[in-house]
Formats: sequence, structure tokens, C-alpha cells
Amino acid sequence: MRLLPWGCLLLLVLPLAGMAEGLDYAQTRQLTERAVALFADEKIDEGYQALKPHWPLPAVEIDNLANQTHNQWPMVRQRFGEPLKMEFVHEARAGESLLRYVYIQKFERHALRWVFTFYKPEGQWLVNSVSFDDQLDRLFVVR
Repeated sequence: MRLLPWGCLLLLVLPLAGMAEGLDYAQTRQLTERAVALFADEKIDEGYQALKPHWPLPAVEIDNLANQTHNQWPMVRQRFGEPLKMEFVHEARAGESLLRYVYIQKFERHALRWVFTFYKPEGQWLVNSVSFDDQLDRLFVVR
């Protein structure tokens, strides 16, 4: 009997997770540019809010990502210094269904790598993931 309330909750959350608004190819870049500008201005919540309509995750999970970013940001500022600017690094595609944009956020002493991945299940693109880290070596291809 304990499974019934969780099952009902799951049935309520799943339809909400599938209601993301798809984007065409040009709109994916426009969306990331908007989010990047907000993140550069340290408007973390607004950056995630811009992505939310196009991301088929439950809103609460996206809000949790925003909260985690807020929690990590003081450490980023302490280690890396004042933010300077964002810089587009590259775009990559994997087949017809995956698209990725990579940016770096420059600070006085180091940079963060921001990665935005989109997935196209049918005719339109959806946000699949957004992440940041300081793994700058991953930006280089070893040959």
C-alpha cells in the first residue's frame, strides 16, 4: 500500500517532465547565449529559468541545480577571483541528434568550462544537460 502514493506522485510528475518546448537549431545557440550572459552576470537563477521551458526535467530538479550552483559559487569566487567575461569555445555535433556548445567563463586566476548539450528526439532540440567545471584540459584534443 505504501507504493500507491509514490506511484500517484510519479504519474503527476512525468507528464510535466515531457512538456518542454522544442527549439530549432538557431534557437539553441540563442538560448545558450542568453543563459551564458546571465551566468556571467552571476544571475544564476535567471540563467536556469531561461533554460527551464526547453528542458524536459521536472522544474524542482532544475531549481535544485540552481541551488547547487549558488552553494558552489562562493568557493568559485574565492579560488578564481573576480569574473571577467564569457568566451565561446566551440560547437560539436554527434550524429543528427546531439549538439553541444562549450564556453569558458574567465576569472582573474582561472576559468570554468560551461557545457550545454541538446538532444533532438524528433524534429526539435531540447536541453539535455548543462554543467560547469574547471577541467580546462578537456578542451584540448590530444593527437
